[in-house]
Amino acid sequence: SIRDQQLVRIERKPRFADRLDGFVLAVGDKWVLMARTTEGGYFDGSVFFRVKDIRRVRKDHSFEGAFARTQSGWPPSVDFAFSLDRLDSVVNGLAALGVIVGIEKDHERSAIWIGRIDEIERKTLWLHEVRPDASWHEAPRGYRLKAISTVSVASRYLNALATIAGTQPPM
Repeated sequence: SIRDQQLVRIERKPRFADRLDGFVLAVGDKWVLMARTTEGGYFDGSVFFRVKDIRRVRKDHSFEGAFARTQSGWPPSVDFAFSLDRLDSVVNGLAALGVIVGIEKDHERSAIWIGRIDEIERKTLWLHEVRPDASWHEAPRGYRLKAISTVSVASRYLNALATIAGTQPPM
């Protein structure tokens, strides 16, 4: 589906994982990069997710793939020049860009932690989080790398939150 740029729907194994819809842009040994779409075929940022979590990939046969091709973001492209073979490579690359990210964990129901990546230390991702009211937490919080199942960037929600909060947490 990378070569033919087919819209796909990916069902994942973790119990509370949402289905991911979009165009697969790149596949590494451990992680996949997808240009995500929402209802109707509108582009909604990018998502990195684990290869091992894929349960089933289905081609989408609705109108949404055709609609996506009419958008200004067509064709979706890889804006990230780092390896998808290890999560620390992905998050270090995103940290260097200074973007706000959303992370989700294996066994958490409908939970996303949003912020700017502060650092990677040993097997921990330190995230300086931003609250839903667009205020920043005072200090970064640590998350075990092996528990992270998805990393989202540039979605409408994340972009809107970053616009109000700013990309830099207070010192």
